[in-house]
Amino acid sequence: MVTRFGVAPTALLQFMMQSLSVLVMGFGVLHTLGVSPGNLLVGAGVISLIIGVVLSTFVGNIVAGALVFTTHSFKVGDGVLVNNVPGRILDITAFVTKIRTDVGEISVPNSAIASGGVIMTAIHKHEVKSLNRLPYNVGDRVVTTYMKGEGVVKELTPLYTVIALDNGKELTFLNSSVLTGIVAVAKVSHAGSVQA
Repeated sequence: MVTRFGVAPTALLQFMMQSLSVLVMGFGVLHTLGVSPGNLLVGAGVISLIIGVVLSTFVGNIVAGALVFTTHSFKVGDGVLVNNVPGRILDITAFVTKIRTDVGEISVPNSAIASGGVIMTAIHKHEVKSLNRLPYNVGDRVVTTYMKGEGVVKELTPLYTVIALDNGKELTFLNSSVLTGIVAVAKVSHAGSVQA
């Protein structure tokens, strides 16, 4: 079953079968000890209520994952903004969407995306004339006040810039922060001087 359905569904089915076996054995032992069927039915009702609540949460998460798959046009490798934080989708499962940002990897529950608690915006590649207002292009060597880094512009989109820093890390920030002056970025000329 593991090769056909996967590890998680097989483990869930195995747990449910074991729980049902224990439940039937427990009712058999209690009946042998003389416990009335009415008490058994009340106990069964309470147990089924608990199982129903647990399963509704599980099924709700799966439905939220299905909603994210069908209503959002995200796929692995896409650039996204997660509540205005730029990142790239690493993995999408039935329960969570994993995203890599410049500060690390985050897992966003699909139920939060489906309910609107977390806003994810896909970044589509298209030409925008505002890129001409930025003081750098892809491949330029730059210095930035954000994290006081120096490196080469690796990626330039209409929404964000990625700089491959000299220390081996990547730095991602919104272009609007450069255009408004929150982050200062200067192009380094070949002679070693800085151009504004």
